[in-house]
Amino acid sequence: MKKANILTNQRVDYEIVKEINFSELRVFLRDVADLYPNFYIWLNFTFFRNLASEERKIALAHNGNDILGVALLKSDAFESKICTFYVDPAFRGMNIGGKLMDLSISALDDPDTFITVCDERKSELIPLLSSRGFTLERSVDGLYYPHSSEHFYKL
Repeated sequence: MKKANILTNQRVDYEIVKEINFSELRVFLRDVADLYPNFYIWLNFTFFRNLASEERKIALAHNGNDILGVALLKSDAFESKICTFYVDPAFRGMNIGGKLMDLSISALDDPDTFITVCDERKSELIPLLSSRGFTLERSVDGLYYPHSSEHFYKL
């Protein structure tokens, strides 16, 4: 049964977490994995390995049982980046993405925060990014795939 795009008396919590069920998160992000080469390798060997440090954080929207949205964050001496941002399609249009973006920006706490967006997700994310003050800084053709561009948005 498909989830309805309605939250009736259902609490949604937003928090920064340092621990998560990695298997569940991998399944949740399967749609993202199709957009980036070697996504799971990056997730396992770059993101998760560095999660114990302060350089990686997970912004999570959940209802106590299910992940509704997630942002994978990176903050080090070189950059503050929202590496991955994804809300379950069944829960879009309910401001979960907006609240998750606000939490992500707050957690990174850097005026130079940026996010990259692929062609396939650009039209979905532009309204949210614009509403939070992100502007297109540049686009790079063929960064991940030959016939696709990656767009860099900065606060």
